[in-house]
Order: sequence, then structure tokens, then C-alpha cells
Amino acid sequence: MNEQELRRVARQLALPGFSLESQERLRRAHVLVIGAGGLGCPLLQSLAGAGVGRLSMIDDDVVNLSNIHRQILFGASDEGKPKVEVAAARLRELQPGINVTALFSRLDVHNALGLFRAADLVIDGSDSFATKYLSADAAEITGTPLIWGTVLRFSGQVALWHSGTAAPGGGVGLRDLFPTQPGPDFAPDCATAGVLGATTAVVGNLMATEAIKHLSGLHPVIPGRVTSYDALAATLRTLTVTADPARPRVQELQDSYAAAACAAPGDPEAARVLLAELRAGTATALDVREPHESLLADLPAPIRPHRLPLSALDEAGEQVRAALNSLSTRRVVVYCASGKRSAEFVRNYAALAQEMGHELISLPGGVPRP
Repeated sequence: MNEQELRRVARQLALPGFSLESQERLRRAHVLVIGAGGLGCPLLQSLAGAGVGRLSMIDDDVVNLSNIHRQILFGASDEGKPKVEVAAARLRELQPGINVTALFSRLDVHNALGLFRAADLVIDGSDSFATKYLSADAAEITGTPLIWGTVLRFSGQVALWHSGTAAPGGGVGLRDLFPTQPGPDFAPDCATAGVLGATTAVVGNLMATEAIKHLSGLHPVIPGRVTSYDALAATLRTLTVTADPARPRVQELQDSYAAAACAAPGDPEAARVLLAELRAGTATALDVREPHESLLADLPAPIRPHRLPLSALDEAGEQVRAALNSLSTRRVVVYCASGKRSAEFVRNYAALAQEMGHELISLPGGVPRP
């Protein structure tokens, strides 16, 4: 390490138990980070600041204005740019000389094993069950230690998994805690449920801390210990997962990790016809999403929808009756983010609408989010 590098980490070297050899271990390490979003941004910043010498990151998304409250490596002027490219530039400013590889791509069954084998540690900051189970299986096949994190609303979880033939005693992996990949609608995502930006920073930095401890040898990190953070209560709780002796270790990746979509079946041609009716004014749009969702994406101009959030409805359906009574067209196109909630709304209120002289139609596929 040269003098500039030593000066930059001098306060870290002053820590009890953190030696120059600890720092050199970080400098030699190669970490693969999956996702450059709410978790990836703070943990990437902390890893680069701590002196990790080589970082690879993979993400196929671009910066959106709604990301910036929690994705701290980005600014408003970065909107539309690939996240990994913006993040890489920020990290190089933070630690000149760092080896950063920005992969503007999605982790999939074709590239996962090669990427995992090339890394000393993988950190999963993704936001989908499909990617998390793909990561867990790739880590188990290659024997690569995997730091896993999740966050939603005001809480999050962090753990180190290390399993497979290369792990001591077979180790413990994600599938020992959650054996089966759930469907995509098992839990809401950040767009519909919300997330506190400060919570992602805390959870991301808990992940970074586990990585630094593991890579530097500063303190043992126990595989299978899951730490849960509750921002509102300001508490941390831990539980330890043990390996399931009856579970066979993963030997190969599945053909696909794409679960059944949470959206109603899409029909692009039917959606195109309905949008044309809405533009022409022969049908009326009824948005059943929550208020904040219209800030993320909406139907194109000049369509002016009526808003009726599902959370505001009572059991008697009086709000639905009042909303339908205010509409001037017979045909009413109900929409949400994916088509699932709107299809359910149509099933529940089609009879009431017919009594009032209206026809409810769910917009197939909903409004795609950016």
C-alpha cells in the first residue's frame, strides 16, 4: 500500500484488532455485489471506503427520480443513466485505484456460476425472490460465501450464508431457512409498500460490516445468523439457522427462476384498444392504486383518470357506488400497476356496476413502472 492509501485508511488502522494485514486482506479481496439500488448503494460506498480492492457489480436498471431518496450514490442529474456506471464513477472518486467492474446486465442462470466462482464473497442486494434464490443456489454450488439482505418499509434482515461441499461441514444456506421460492406476490415490493430510505442505509451498512469482518478476519461471522432490524422500535434481534440434514445440497441451477407473474395475464392488443377508447373519451379510466403509485407511473396524456384507492373502500361499497355515479361513460377501464388488483376489483363490483348502467373492464397488464 502506498502512502496515500495508508493515509486514507489511517483511522481504520487505529481500531483495536484491525492490523495492516487486515487491511491488506481487504485490498486483495474481490467482492461481487448484486444490485446497485437501495441496499447496493450504501454497501458499495462503505466497501470502497474501507479499502476493498476489487468490486464487481451487476444491475440492469437505470436511475429513476423515485430511487434517489434511498440510493445515495445517485443525483437528479443521473436520471436515465445505468446505475452501475454511475455507481462505478462515484466509487472511483472515493477510492482512486480501486478496480471496479460495472456489469449493465441481469444475473441469470447463464452468467451466475462464472461470476460467483470469480469472487471471494458475493453480496445479494437484489429485490426479487427469483434473484435471491438464484444467488443462493449459485453460492451453494460454487461454495462461495453469500451475504444476503432484505428491506421493506421500516425493517430489514441480514445474514451470511455459506453452504455446499466447500463449506465446513456442508454449511448452512438460504434454503435451510426458506426451502421453497415463494411467488412474486408473496410480499409487496418497495413501490407498493414503500420503504424508508434511512432503513436501506442501515441494512446496507449492516451487510457491509459483515463483509468487512469476514474478509479482513476482524471478527468471526457465523453463517446462518440472521439479524433483523426494526427502524421504528430501533431494535436488533438475531436468530441462528442450522442446516437441515434432510435437505439435499443444490448441485445444479434450475432452468429458470422466474416465478409465475403477479400480474393478470397480459393482452397487448386488448390494452391498446382500451387505451384508444380512453383517449377518445368513450371510456373512463378508474385508478385503484394507492395515491403514491401515480407518482411513479401513470396512463399517458391526455387520459385523466378518476382515483379510487382500494385502501379507502368500505365493506358496503358506498365509495364505489359514489365513484361510479359520477362517471359519464358506460365503459369504465379499471387499472393498477400489474392488472391483478384491477381484475379483483372488477370481479367484486361488476354486478353493482351493471345495476348502475356501467361495464367494468380491467386493463390487462396494468401500468408498467419505470
